[in-house]
Amino acid sequence: MYCAVRLDHRTATLDHVVPLARGGAYDPGNLVAACGPCNRLKGEMLPFEFFARHPWAGSNFVRYARSVHRALKRGARRAVSLAFARADLMAA
Repeated sequence: MYCAVRLDHRTATLDHVVPLARGGAYDPGNLVAACGPCNRLKGEMLPFEFFARHPWAGSNFVRYARSVHRALKRGARRAVSLAFARADLMAA
Protein backbone atom coordinates (compact mmCIF):
# COMPACT_ATOMS: atom_id res chain seq x y z
CA MET A 1 0.00 0.00 0.00
CA TYR A 2 2.74 2.46 0.86
CA CYS A 3 5.65 1.53 -1.42
CA ALA A 4 3.59 -0.13 -4.19
CA VAL A 5 5.69 -3.32 -4.05
CA ARG A 6 3.77 -6.37 -5.20
CA LEU A 7 2.80 -8.43 -2.16
CA ASP A 8 1.94 -12.08 -1.74
CA HIS A 9 0.86 -14.15 1.24
CA ARG A 10 4.48 -14.46 2.45
CA THR A 11 5.39 -10.78 2.33
CA ALA A 12 2.11 -9.03 3.19
CA THR A 13 1.40 -7.69 6.66
CA LEU A 14 -1.72 -5.92 7.91
CA ASP A 15 -1.23 -2.32 8.93
CA HIS A 16 -3.68 -0.34 11.03
CA VAL A 17 -3.74 3.01 9.23
CA VAL A 18 -4.62 4.67 12.53
CA PRO A 19 -2.55 2.56 14.96
CA LEU A 20 -4.34 0.76 17.77
CA ALA A 21 -2.04 2.54 20.22
CA ARG A 22 -3.30 5.89 18.87
CA GLY A 23 -7.02 5.06 19.02
CA GLY A 24 -7.44 3.06 15.81
CA ALA A 25 -9.80 0.11 15.53
CA TYR A 26 -9.83 -3.38 14.07
CA ASP A 27 -12.35 -2.06 11.54
CA PRO A 28 -11.77 -3.20 7.91
CA GLY A 29 -11.74 0.47 6.88
CA ASN A 30 -8.64 0.96 9.05
CA LEU A 31 -6.64 -1.98 7.66
CA VAL A 32 -4.39 -2.08 4.62
CA ALA A 33 -1.85 -4.56 3.30
CA ALA A 34 1.73 -3.37 3.60
CA CYS A 35 5.17 -4.90 3.24
CA GLY A 36 7.01 -5.51 6.49
CA PRO A 37 9.58 -2.72 6.03
CA CYS A 38 6.88 -0.11 5.36
CA ASN A 39 4.78 -1.35 8.27
CA ARG A 40 7.78 -1.01 10.60
CA LEU A 41 8.71 2.39 9.10
CA LYS A 42 5.22 3.71 9.84
CA GLY A 43 5.17 2.17 13.30
CA GLU A 44 2.76 4.03 15.57
CA MET A 45 2.64 7.23 13.51
CA LEU A 46 -0.73 8.62 12.56
CA PRO A 47 -1.32 8.73 8.81
CA PHE A 48 -0.72 12.47 8.45
CA GLU A 49 2.57 12.18 10.39
CA PHE A 50 3.77 9.30 8.23
CA PHE A 51 2.71 10.90 4.94
CA ALA A 52 4.22 14.25 5.90
CA ARG A 53 7.59 12.53 6.47
CA HIS A 54 7.26 10.16 3.52
CA PRO A 55 5.06 11.79 0.84
CA TRP A 56 5.81 8.97 -1.62
CA ALA A 57 3.95 6.62 0.77
CA GLY A 58 0.99 8.99 0.92
CA SER A 59 0.86 9.26 -2.87
CA ASN A 60 0.75 5.48 -3.18
CA PHE A 61 -1.83 5.25 -0.39
CA VAL A 62 -4.12 7.68 -2.22
CA ARG A 63 -3.62 5.77 -5.46
CA TYR A 64 -4.03 2.20 -4.18
CA ALA A 65 -6.15 2.28 -1.00
CA ARG A 66 -9.56 1.10 -2.07
CA SER A 67 -11.38 0.02 1.07
CA VAL A 68 -10.22 2.57 3.65
CA HIS A 69 -12.48 5.23 5.09
CA ARG A 70 -12.87 8.30 2.89
CA ALA A 71 -11.69 10.54 5.71
CA LEU A 72 -8.34 8.70 5.76
CA LYS A 73 -7.88 9.27 2.03
CA ARG A 74 -8.80 12.95 2.34
CA GLY A 75 -6.29 13.35 5.15
CA ALA A 76 -3.64 11.56 3.12
CA ARG A 77 -4.18 13.89 0.16
CA ARG A 78 -3.79 16.93 2.44
CA ALA A 79 -0.64 15.58 4.11
CA VAL A 80 0.97 14.74 0.76
CA SER A 81 0.10 18.16 -0.69
CA LEU A 82 1.56 19.93 2.34
CA ALA A 83 4.72 17.79 2.32
CA PHE A 84 5.36 18.45 -1.37
CA ALA A 85 4.63 22.18 -0.93
CA ARG A 86 7.09 22.32 1.98
CA ALA A 87 9.73 20.53 -0.12
CA ASP A 88 9.20 23.03 -2.95
CA LEU A 89 9.65 25.96 -0.56
CA MET A 90 12.84 24.47 0.86
CA ALA A 91 14.23 23.89 -2.65
CA ALA A 92 13.52 27.47 -3.71
